[in-house]
Amino acid sequence: MDAWSNEQLSPLYERELFRSHDAEETHARVSRELKPHRSVWGRGDVDAIFCRAELSALSLCILRYGCDVDIEPDALGNFVLVQMPLRGHADVHTGGHTLQIHPGQGAVISAHKPVRLHWHADCEQLILKIELSRLQEVARHAFALRGTDDVGEIDFAMPFCLDDAAGTQWCRMVAGLASLLPSGDLGTYDPRWMAHCEDNLMLYLLCHRPNSALQRHAAVRRGCEEAGLRQLRRAEEFMRERLDTLLSLEDVAQAAGVTRRSLALLFKRYRDLSPGEVLRNMRLDAAHAQLARHDGASVTEVALSCGFSHLSRFAACYRERFGQLPRDTSRDPAPLPAARH
Repeated sequence: MDAWSNEQLSPLYERELFRSHDAEETHARVSRELKPHRSVWGRGDVDAIFCRAELSALSLCILRYGCDVDIEPDALGNFVLVQMPLRGHADVHTGGHTLQIHPGQGAVISAHKPVRLHWHADCEQLILKIELSRLQEVARHAFALRGTDDVGEIDFAMPFCLDDAAGTQWCRMVAGLASLLPSGDLGTYDPRWMAHCEDNLMLYLLCHRPNSALQRHAAVRRGCEEAGLRQLRRAEEFMRERLDTLLSLEDVAQAAGVTRRSLALLFKRYRDLSPGEVLRNMRLDAAHAQLARHDGASVTEVALSCGFSHLSRFAACYRERFGQLPRDTSRDPAPLPAARH
């Protein structure tokens, strides 16, 4: 089943820039419209067609050569190229790998890696030329990064599968963008809204195709997750070692190396409790363990040693957590049910 119908792409076919049966002319025109390159022509007759619609940060193109041709543009430089065969097949050599693309399977060619292409005589492709700086900007906003250096070069995994669920949705989005190309002036639609459509297409590509920006974002998130857990452990260890001490939120935050707000967010995220609630539960658990040992300590002594100065409040919290009063634990050697967290 074809990903795109002729009707869906007709607005793009209407933007034909040239047709040619001459290799030299075709080479010159494609070099000017896309990227200077070297080409070697093979079997078959040249029957070239090139159509293009330019938006603000990307171009939609259709290209056919009609014969075998080897193309070597070196690195693309300031743009990324998404190649999606409409018919026939082509070979992509980049990053030490060779990939054959065909309808249902395309390729996202990175801006900074040298690439060599072999178009077979039967190949006609739908191509997206995406401005690298705009793609980096979308990645920066999507992944909450700061500065171009945090994004860097963006490499996409290949092949680009077009017939799985994510690829099918991508094809629908590309067809939708093509449908926005009216027969006349491109300015029919508000350029701000068109720019949003372009960014949305780039965002989908970044979020649903494995790529280096997405991997770096995941690595940063893992690093933040690990750092957060280390800070949480430091806070809990600090509290556990000072159950009998009057502690402020500022004391605990300073020990963990975070702000008070960050400390509260850490405990909410990982414990679904406030730092004060966690500290209270630690003190109650310590009191319960001491009372359950039946070592002769009074309830008052245990409460004070675990940081409780108000005995009535201690008894109420203890009963809420363990289902009985502290004096019942000190008298009853039978094990209690697990505490309610």
